[in-house]
Amino acid sequence: MAAMNMTKEQFEQAVGGEKPVLVDYWAPWCGYCRRIAPAYEKIAETYEDKLIVAKVNIDEAPQLAAAEGIEVIPTLVLYRNGKAAASVVAPESKAAMEQFLRENLEKQESGV
Repeated sequence: MAAMNMTKEQFEQAVGGEKPVLVDYWAPWCGYCRRIAPAYEKIAETYEDKLIVAKVNIDEAPQLAAAEGIEVIPTLVLYRNGKAAASVVAPESKAAMEQFLRENLEKQESGV
């Protein structure tokens, strides 16, 4: 399943749910965002059973990006139980995204 583009309302509903949520804050004018997009889509497919994978266009939801403290894009934020649990700015590759997820999903599953 592809990463879904979220509105503020969809974001609030997803983050408040049971599954962890990975959000890519991005913008269409961001060249680096566009470059990592295919890898992010692969992450969405790989992890679809473990978490919700979404995207928030900061141009369409500037209040949400500001409320979440997003200053640099792309920024990936992993949410758990309604709160930001971990983030990574401008991951270099799909492998870097996977390592970020492995480390942070394991922490959350073990309760650390």
